[in-house]
Amino acid sequence: MQTEFPYQREESGIFGTICRPVVGYNVKTRYGWVPVMAYLDSGADITLLPKSFIDLLDIEFKEDDIKEVGGVGGSKVPIVLAEVKLMVCGKEIEVTAAVCLVKNVPYLLGREGIFDHFNICFKKNRIICFEEF
Repeated sequence: MQTEFPYQREESGIFGTICRPVVGYNVKTRYGWVPVMAYLDSGADITLLPKSFIDLLDIEFKEDDIKEVGGVGGSKVPIVLAEVKLMVCGKEIEVTAAVCLVKNVPYLLGREGIFDHFNICFKKNRIICFEEF
């Protein structure tokens, strides 16, 4: 099975209007499935969810559970790791996700647990293609 996602047009303070690889999927929460739009980031090791998912996933953690992840420029944000069920292109998969402890972080769909289930192609016509193996 193959699913395609068109890049999404967004405004950039540097480049004006640009197109970014955005993928829709669902996250299983204690209230049911929640739809999400995330940047498909082949450079991200792990899927990143914002702070609001701490409550939605009913995550309890101790101070020792808090880790840090970094990005471009070396800035770091505190996260907790959680096993999360995702519905990606009609396929239910379980991944380890980083749930951020600060607000205003982008949704990222990272490699770990995702690239193991799909051949993913970033096409030149600004289409992302997921093909299940």
